[in-house]
Amino acid sequence: MSEKYGPIKDDFLEEAMRLVAAAEEIDAPLRIIGCLAFRIKAPDYVDLHKKMGREVTDIDFLSYYKYQKKIINLFRDELGYHWVPPSFARASTLRDLFIDQERQRKIDVFYDHLEFCHKIDFKKKKRLEEDTPTIPLAELFLEKTQIVEINAKDLKDLIITFLAYDISKTDDDSQVNGYYIAQRLRDDWGFYYTVTTNIQKLIDFVPTVELLTQEQKDLVVSRAQKLRQLIEDEPKSGGWKRRAKVGTKKRWYKIVHSMEGVRK
Repeated sequence: MSEKYGPIKDDFLEEAMRLVAAAEEIDAPLRIIGCLAFRIKAPDYVDLHKKMGREVTDIDFLSYYKYQKKIINLFRDELGYHWVPPSFARASTLRDLFIDQERQRKIDVFYDHLEFCHKIDFKKKKRLEEDTPTIPLAELFLEKTQIVEINAKDLKDLIITFLAYDISKTDDDSQVNGYYIAQRLRDDWGFYYTVTTNIQKLIDFVPTVELLTQEQKDLVVSRAQKLRQLIEDEPKSGGWKRRAKVGTKKRWYKIVHSMEGVRK
């Protein structure tokens, strides 16, 4: 391990920022995703996040595939991580696994896109350049709402996001970019159906969270409804309309056997 970057940190946030800074030095974009990213984006609600029982268990990142070799060399040779080479069990070249052997802490680095129940592309529109040290708020929202079997942990991440940020009706990444989300879903009925179904699950879940004040509950629900309306109002493509006629009679999402890397 190189002395240049210092030792691996015990604290999740400190370690994530150490890794992002190291990647910046080699001109490789590295953006934080998952639970830790939501906390970074909503610092005023970290205590609430913790009180709701949401724990950070791992650190995960997005980058571009063209930087894969540089990132592997950086993590393995300079930052103190063990790189797990792809195998039959983890054959994708668009994902690398690194392990902090002392703490038995795993780090996944995904490249170009996140694809679990649906696909979120970062490469086509260079979305990693839109924010740092995390992926943009719109993709953080989609990261969670692409999951067909969304759970309480995912919904808690969305709650602190909607407490901290309003919904933008324009292409503005300083808020949750409702315009970008609506554009992304206008061509893909399956993704649209999963996301809008999960927005309703969020709306139904919020009243059950006793730690929230009534004012906070109302704020989250109103922003969720605002985003859903933006999605509904966006003109849909011909392909979307044709797929909508088939509906749920045909499976509209990819089956995944592990949500590791999404719910962290």
